[in-house]
Amino acid sequence: MKVPYEQVAAYLSGKALPWEKAEVDEWLAESAEHRALFHSLEKEWKFLNEETPPLLPDKEQTWTKIRKVINLPVTVASYSKQTLIKYVSLTACIALLFGMALSFLLNREEGRSQQFTAYTPLGEKALLTLPDSSRVWLNSGSTLTYFTQSRQRIVHLEGEAFFEVTKDTRKAFIVQSGDVNVQVHGTSFNVSAYDTDPDIAVSLESGSVSLLNGKNGVVLAQLHPNQMGRVSRSDLSCSIVADDPGITKLWTDNILKVYDRDIYEVAKRLERWYGVDITFENVNPDSRYTFVVKTESLKELLDLLNKMTPIAYKIEGKEVSIRIK
Repeated sequence: MKVPYEQVAAYLSGKALPWEKAEVDEWLAESAEHRALFHSLEKEWKFLNEETPPLLPDKEQTWTKIRKVINLPVTVASYSKQTLIKYVSLTACIALLFGMALSFLLNREEGRSQQFTAYTPLGEKALLTLPDSSRVWLNSGSTLTYFTQSRQRIVHLEGEAFFEVTKDTRKAFIVQSGDVNVQVHGTSFNVSAYDTDPDIAVSLESGSVSLLNGKNGVVLAQLHPNQMGRVSRSDLSCSIVADDPGITKLWTDNILKVYDRDIYEVAKRLERWYGVDITFENVNPDSRYTFVVKTESLKELLDLLNKMTPIAYKIEGKEVSIRIK
């Protein structure tokens, strides 16, 4: 189910009709990702409805600052809180990043530490710059949380992200994902930690990283460049394999790579990549797929799959049904 932007706006404003409230409740019940997005939007809604002037002063200057913070080359008109409901139907990525970046800017000026949560819906990606100048590419269906003013450089990740961490030998940078902590001082690496995956995978491009037990700090593994560490969510067992981080991070250049995966894993990747829901008929669980595609539409990709395994498919909005012939 796609994000019901207008219904969420009505819900937050307290003006939702019964059917709108029911639709939002159904959407919230679908996944933890939906609930995380809703809670972040709810927090920003309350923030914008505090006793503040109807219009932000120095609008153009403020938006210039916001664009620098979130690294999004977009132009969005400034507006009063009374008209916010009309603009919540912008893409969820822009809407959420606007609210959180604005909260970040205002609280930084007041010297307060503010929790910052960036969320990318399925089918979307974002590039963020953290307060220490580290850069983060956030993949679709992912959430990154941190505090804007903190003595520690700690972020929490659900989903997938590629990090370019600013070097600071006095202050480690820690990525928390599930029960695993990834600790670095200055390096570049990819973390894949979707809660639907059995493992947390860390691919190191440069520098070095330590994989730690998040509960007791015990070192699980030490990675060097061109290595990937996989930590089981169930028992924290860890394996290290050779890896090409340049291939692992292809998604940051809008290139989708699938290597030797079954149809269910392919579907999971496609659902995240295109923001759709996929159902199957006549699946052969033994079939394996390998392909690399760049910027193809969903239809073009399904046509490619048809050349590997004959399929019939139907696309209706965000719903995709595939039948293996």
